[in-house]
Amino acid sequence: MSILDAHTHYYPWEVFQNPRQWALARGEHHWADCVAPTDSYSIQGWADIGTFLRDMDAAGIEKAALLGWYWQNPETCAEQSKWYAQAVLKHPDRFLAFASINANSIESALYTIRTARENGFCGIGEIHPQVQGHTLRDACWQRVIEAAIEENLPINLHVTEPVSRDYPTKTETPLEDYVWLAAQYPEARLILAHWGGLLPFFEQNPYVRHQLANVRYDTAASPLLYDKSIFRRVLDTIGHDRILYGSDYPLRLYPRIQKEASFKPYLDEIQKSGLTPSETEALLYQNAEKLLLA
Repeated sequence: MSILDAHTHYYPWEVFQNPRQWALARGEHHWADCVAPTDSYSIQGWADIGTFLRDMDAAGIEKAALLGWYWQNPETCAEQSKWYAQAVLKHPDRFLAFASINANSIESALYTIRTARENGFCGIGEIHPQVQGHTLRDACWQRVIEAAIEENLPINLHVTEPVSRDYPTKTETPLEDYVWLAAQYPEARLILAHWGGLLPFFEQNPYVRHQLANVRYDTAASPLLYDKSIFRRVLDTIGHDRILYGSDYPLRLYPRIQKEASFKPYLDEIQKSGLTPSETEALLYQNAEKLLLA
C-alpha cells in the first residue's frame, strides 16, 4: 500500500545543533519555546535529509509533504522555503513542499503565493494566525486566501483543540473562525491540521456540515492528543474521503518510549484502529493524492 504523509516538517543541521539560539537570533520566540523550552523537556525530534529518507523507507512511506512553520517573521519564512525548495529539487520523487508565509507581511506573502508552483511548491502553510499576529477575518488574510484560490493552492491551517490541557505555548484558535472562513470561501482548498481541533464532530450539525464541505482534516500529532479510537469515530461522523494521514514527523509522538523520531509506531497504531482496508488506503494515500498530486 502506498503512503503519503501530508504533514511533516524539516530543519537542517544548522538549525537543530542549537535550535534555541538559532530561533532567538531571528526573533522566533514561539518556535524556540515549542521545540527547545527552558522549563520542561522537549518532544521535538530532529532529522537531516538522509535520516528523513531512511525513516520513510523503513516505514514504507512513498512521499512526504514538508510543511512550513508559522514563523513570526517573513525572513524566516523565506529561509525555510529555501530549504524546502532544495529538498524537492534533489528528491522530487519523495518530497512535496508547502511554502511558508506570514500574512502580516502581505506583499511578501502574495509574491510567495504567486510564484509558489514555479518554485516547486504545491501548497501554503502550516499557518497559525494567532501566533503570526492576525486572525482569519483580517483583511490581510483574506487577500492571502483569495490569492491561494486563484493559484489553486491548498492551505494548511493549525487548529488547537479548545478544551485540552494548558501548556506554555498553547494559543487559542477559535473554531468558529474556521467555520466562517470555509463558508466565506467555499472554493478554497483548506486542510485543518490536528483533526481540526475536533471540528469534525460538529459536522453532526447539518448547518456546520454544509459550511465545512470544502474542508479536509489531517491527523498530525494525533497520538499526543487522542487515543486511536478517534480514527473510527471521525470516519463514522464525516466519512473517509476528507481525512489525510499526517504524522508531524519528526515529533516524538510517543515520548515515553521514543528517543528518536520514527514513522512506524504511529502507522502501526493506525493499522490497529479498526479501519477497513479501503478506508485505510484512502486515509494513507488516496485523499492526499487527489489534493496534492492531481
